[in-house]
Amino acid sequence: MTEKEQVKKIVDKYNMSMADLSDNATAKEFKTVMKYIADQANKRQRVVAGLEK
Repeated sequence: MTEKEQVKKIVDKYNMSMADLSDNATAKEFKTVMKYIADQANKRQRVVAGLEK
């Protein structure tokens, strides 16, 4: 299972709610989702800055 699929499964489990995720998710689930979000934000910033296509 790819990281994206794993995050999608976790997010669906908590009904796409950050409140439910932060209150009810395990530490590993929360860390996985936050890491994925941070990685995607960093990638987007590199694209905007012209460092990556």
